[in-house]
Formats: sequence, C-alpha cells, structure tokens
Amino acid sequence: KQWYQRRVRGTICPPGGGLAAFIGEGIGGMGAALQQTKGFYNKVYDITKEYGGLNIMDEVQTGFGRLGSHYWGFEYHGVMPDIITAAKSIGNGFPLAMCATSPEIAEAFANSSLHFNTFGGNALQCAAGLATLEAIEEDGLQENCAVVGTHFLEGFNKLRTKHEIVGDCRGKGLFMAMEFVTDKASNNPLPVYHIMALLEALKDRRIIFGRGGLFGNCIRIQPPMCVTKEDADYTLAALDAVLTEYAEGKLDVESFNPNK
Repeated sequence: KQWYQRRVRGTICPPGGGLAAFIGEGIGGMGAALQQTKGFYNKVYDITKEYGGLNIMDEVQTGFGRLGSHYWGFEYHGVMPDIITAAKSIGNGFPLAMCATSPEIAEAFANSSLHFNTFGGNALQCAAGLATLEAIEEDGLQENCAVVGTHFLEGFNKLRTKHEIVGDCRGKGLFMAMEFVTDKASNNPLPVYHIMALLEALKDRRIIFGRGGLFGNCIRIQPPMCVTKEDADYTLAALDAVLTEYAEGKLDVESFNPNK
C-alpha cells in the first residue's frame, strides 16, 4: 500500500504546484478487474486534498450494484468522492450518463459560461434511468450479482486448476476477469492472437467476452446483472470446451497471427 502511495505522490503531484483532480475507478475496468489494495483510496484521497484537488470516482463499470456487496465502488473502498460519474448501466441500453456532486461544486459549473449540456435533463432519458433504478431494486439484482458472481468465480478457479494457460482469476460480483498465460511456471502473458482465437471459438458457442489487461491477455466478464447460475454454468462449460480444444491443438490459432 505504501509503495502505491509513494508512486501517486511522486508521479501525479507536481512539486510546488496544485492538483486539479484525481480520477479513479472502484475496480480497474480496462485493466481487467484489477482491485486496488485496501486503504489505497483513503490515503490517495488525503494526498489529493493536500494538493488542493478534487477526488472523482468513475462508477461507469462498477456502479449500481454490480459488485454485489456494495452499490457503488467508492462504498467498497470506504471513501466519499467529491464527484461521481456513471453511465451505461443506469440506462440499461438507453443512452444515459450522470454526474453527481456537492452543491458547492455544482454551483461553480452553473456559474461558468464555459460549461453547458445540450441534452442534460432530457425527460425521456431520465424516465429510462428511473425505471432502471427501480428494476435493480425490485428484481434484487445487486444480490443476484453477489450470488451468481461467486458461482462464476468458483467455476473460474476450477478451470484455473485444470488448464495450464489459465492464470489469475479475479473479480467481485459480476465484475470479473480471467488472465491467460503461456504456462503457470513463467506466468508470461499469452500472445494476443492466441486470445483472439479463443474469443472467436467462444463466439461460435454464443459467448462474447471483452478483452483487456495491460498486455491484452485477459478476458473481461461483465454480463447483464440478471444472469442466472444456469447461464454461468453454460458459460463455464463453453470455456472448458474451448480451453480443452486449445490444449489439444484443435484451434486454428495461426490464422489470427498478424505476422503470417
């Protein structure tokens, strides 16, 4: 934790200068469900304030109960940001985004001629957002994220034990990732074109995953919050089948090699 704090102070805080803001996610999205160390945000938020900045939490991917145990990522970390941004899930497919902040900060925007929002407060979008929030509550989707997410992760860990190329499996609720490596001994990232071959084979089985991670060797699993254990079992079985085919050399991996 202390190492990360020193990195923050040494890289984003200018010597003798101020700091506009620090922006972070409850759990790293494109980093493939990377979780910050416990207490990281508490200390970083203090550092931001020390330099006169605001703390912004991006809840686009982690918000609205997806983590299972908490409705918001900042709640999971036990901090209170100055500004919260969120989108996507709040509209359940309808284009909608939001920004929540304190009256003092909002007033600074309202009194500035440099900020405006053409579509802000659109009645139809707000109705879609309200209906989505009601469905999350009425259908118990946060609890479903906790239950089905745990079931998913248990299955992922079984696949990690079975398959040599499965590295770290991580996540919280229905915010998960699986890392692929050349082998467990070296832990080197599996080449991206191998990942593309795996994703294509999964697509043939009606499973679509996103890709992420620093080396592009992870699949990102963030399914709809209404998925069931049966959906999870189908997905895990498809993953198992594809990984088995890969190990047996039955996937046409080289057709995805950009150097061929």
